[in-house]
Amino acid sequence: MTNGGVPIKPAKFNYLRPSSLEEAVHYLSEYGDDAKVLSGGQSLIPLLNMRLSTPKYIIDIGRVGGLSYIHADGESLVIG
Repeated sequence: MTNGGVPIKPAKFNYLRPSSLEEAVHYLSEYGDDAKVLSGGQSLIPLLNMRLSTPKYIIDIGRVGGLSYIHADGESLVIG
């Protein structure tokens, strides 16, 4: 399907859904520039649909434990 000659569906990719931070880091290390991280998807999904980004791997970290916090740590803000 196209919109004025522009694709509106993403190219094929491998979807990976790690269950731990260690597994996510492993995927990122293994696939490097061929991978993109998906969390909320509000910015990545439109890029995929318009094929402005065509990664071979999508690593969905949306449900990885320990990555959903924000807290002050002395004079720093820690976002996980």
